[in-house]
Amino acid sequence: MSCSRCNGCMVEDFLLDMEDSSGPMWLQANRCMNCGNVAEKVLEHNRLTQGAALHLSISAITTPAGTHGYFESEGRADLAA
Repeated sequence: MSCSRCNGCMVEDFLLDMEDSSGPMWLQANRCMNCGNVAEKVLEHNRLTQGAALHLSISAITTPAGTHGYFESEGRADLAA
């Protein structure tokens, strides 16, 4: 298995969740030997849902005409001055 971030070698690792309300809990995950990226199913799910929420919030910022407001309405010469 290779890392989704850097294509490095992933190894099986066990992580300890110290803040679980039912007491310490060990999680089995894959960790990249190169960059330290952790791949675990709950983490992946949370990353996907946060990415979707970020995409929706950015979509809400754009105006109905499809512009981003400030940079489109201001002249480029005004920004450089």
